[in-house]
Amino acid sequence: MRVMTQMLGVLVLISAIAPCAAQSPVAETATETAQRLPKVVLVGDSIRLSYTDEVRELLKGEVELVSPAANGGDSANVLRHLQRWVIEQQPDLVHLNCGIHDTKKFHATGEHQVSPEQYANNLRQIVKMIREETDAQVVFATSTPILDERAAQVRKERDYALLNASIQQYNQIAVDVMRELKVPVNDLHRLLAVPPEGIQLPELIVTDGVHLTAAGQQLLAEQVARVVREQLK
Repeated sequence: MRVMTQMLGVLVLISAIAPCAAQSPVAETATETAQRLPKVVLVGDSIRLSYTDEVRELLKGEVELVSPAANGGDSANVLRHLQRWVIEQQPDLVHLNCGIHDTKKFHATGEHQVSPEQYANNLRQIVKMIREETDAQVVFATSTPILDERAAQVRKERDYALLNASIQQYNQIAVDVMRELKVPVNDLHRLLAVPPEGIQLPELIVTDGVHLTAAGQQLLAEQVARVVREQLK
């Protein structure tokens, strides 16, 4: 009798505990789903790195923002690292840029670091890979302007030049590819080249002719945040 009483007590205890153990993972999963924010990956060169913190602040509480610490460099480099920088993140949206490094024009050969034909092909491969291996939306951002005289002065000892004409050429290639692939374009080049009234382009770019002043970073960050919000709707 004592043994039966003990066994009944154990069964009562198990039945009291079991429902809680079964329900807990379900409750946690529902909570995690309710709290999950859309994941956004920013990929690009040092221009992207310069506005990332402000974009993160502007989108705080709205998205989970991922921005690789490494400079994205040219389109070939982005393609090489796409698995780690983008695919493994399984984002909801990718804001992508590459172009300035592609346009480096070497004095000895007159060739660009990445040829126009290869640039177009790399962009197609990047978009294709993102679409095949994630469910993310893709937005492409054009490369920002170069101030030729400033850029030449700072880089006069280097074996290559950065030229705004090349930036415009490669931006057009990118826009054509994105139109073909039905990818929205965030025209950051135009935003700086034709800035809001009362602001001049030289005020937005530092003395190296490429990188952005605080005002330029703020202007780009606001537009990137706005475009991200629009696309996530």
